[in-house]
Amino acid sequence: MYRPGDDLLTDLTSDDERTRRRALLRKESFDKAADDYDQWRGGYPDDVVEAIVACSRIGPESRVLEIACGTGQLSVPLAALGMDLVAVELGHHLAALARRNLSRFPKASVKRSSFESWPLPLEPFDAVVVANAFHWLDPELRFAKSAQALRLGGCLTVGHAHHVRGGTAGFVEEAQRFYIKWGLSDDPFFQPPTPAGAPIMYPEFDGRPEFGSVERRRFEIPRHHTAQSYVGWLRTDSMVATLDEESREGFLSDIGQLITTRYDGVVSRNFLYEVITARKVD
Repeated sequence: MYRPGDDLLTDLTSDDERTRRRALLRKESFDKAADDYDQWRGGYPDDVVEAIVACSRIGPESRVLEIACGTGQLSVPLAALGMDLVAVELGHHLAALARRNLSRFPKASVKRSSFESWPLPLEPFDAVVVANAFHWLDPELRFAKSAQALRLGGCLTVGHAHHVRGGTAGFVEEAQRFYIKWGLSDDPFFQPPTPAGAPIMYPEFDGRPEFGSVERRRFEIPRHHTAQSYVGWLRTDSMVATLDEESREGFLSDIGQLITTRYDGVVSRNFLYEVITARKVD
């Protein structure tokens, strides 16, 4: 159903033009779904935000760079702490909504650009944070440029959400037939990994000369949905968003009907949130 994030990165750097184009369309799909993204992509759980703040060693006096902020799902709780926050977002519509959501925080700003092409300011940051978007960045620049953006001893913190087993019993198995029907999967026996079996993301952190003191924390947290909110959330998924319109609407209709008729309109999905932090050493 879903591929690990590093597979997306491989697609973006593939030698095959068709594969690379498909991956680029997925990367660009978030901006086209900006309104749904803002409405249905919930904020990060409190435990995850607290871990990002604690592991990054940031607070009200900190200067923080957030990469790929979306519409502000993590930006808002960070800005609410009073820190000087600069958020970079590639998507025009996503950035506009992020600015709106951050408008009440005078020390927060949004820059519309890819991180790769954004010119770093002269003043370094205390932390660089990225939530659920690190795999979309250039594989070398995501480490090297983050290190350039940081002061010595500053932290690069990456958050990643894994879909794992748990949640409403039977829902994943029943939903899988619609992933197959509409061309999103060819595996009738798909199961998410167990929480203990979820892959370690970005193991290359441990080999980067710019960073040391790598720390990983994991949080298993269910997310609860109505049929409407689950379908809205799926509209922001890059695989779903890049289906042709007939297939996309057919898939979403089937999933919505499944939740309504089989699960009394409410389901939960289980997530494992991984927070990875490393300190700049060179």
